[in-house]
Amino acid sequence: MMVVGLLATFFLGVTQLAQVEPSETPVAKKKEQIRVVPVTRTPESENSTVFIALPKPGEIITDQPVWVQFRTQQYSLGADSGQFERASQVAVTNMGQTVHVVIDNEPYFPVNEPAIDPFNELGNFRLTYYKFKIPYLLKDGPHTLRMFLARSFGESLKGFNTFQALNFQIGNKDASGKKMGGVDLFEPYLTYNEPSDQIPLTANKPLLLDFFLSNCELSADGYRVQLSIDGQVARVLTSWQPYYIYGLKKGTHTIRLELLDSHNTLVPGPFNDVERKILVQ
Repeated sequence: MMVVGLLATFFLGVTQLAQVEPSETPVAKKKEQIRVVPVTRTPESENSTVFIALPKPGEIITDQPVWVQFRTQQYSLGADSGQFERASQVAVTNMGQTVHVVIDNEPYFPVNEPAIDPFNELGNFRLTYYKFKIPYLLKDGPHTLRMFLARSFGESLKGFNTFQALNFQIGNKDASGKKMGGVDLFEPYLTYNEPSDQIPLTANKPLLLDFFLSNCELSADGYRVQLSIDGQVARVLTSWQPYYIYGLKKGTHTIRLELLDSHNTLVPGPFNDVERKILVQ
């Protein structure tokens, strides 16, 4: 009887261990899923415009730093965009509304410089001009300047006259004595906008994904934009509008945008495959 009792106790103990063991094994938490959700464009005036006055298209510049002069109409730089619901949904810059400036395929930098005094510098009070200098030196050769209007939360305006691009040149001639060429701005190309390191990004808010398209339209069977996050394709975008990215944890992430044609092939051009690193805090 004693042997039977010992055996019963032994098997009961084994059974209890078998029942307890799974609860003691750590259960891995389900990986947070990244979601990319389309959102509507922020309303904008049809009369909002930006125009680059200097440099002129194809201008040869020999002195640096390069000064840029531009004007805006029906768009106040430095003004708050708080009247739009999006301002409470995503991260916002303290610079207010700005012009985003892209040199070649570098990350943009924002500009909201005070307006030029028309009486002292231009003698024309009907136009509001601004000027700034490119904050770094450029190598000799052709360069592309892109500028577009943006809200305080980073979203680009997408009207016909809210974006302008031109080529200019640093240095006189190339080695053969001929003027150097630039990017063909009449072909389809992509301009990466957000997310960027210009606006503080936090994990408790969605990230704004935004870009500008030139000379093409997106569709399910035509041009498309492929979004990759940290090396993994997250979504193929078939509509030109802002998107919210949910689920990115704190840390450094890589965002990549590629402009594809109807055959799922990268569209030729130096601006159509863009990668940016961002920091989520």
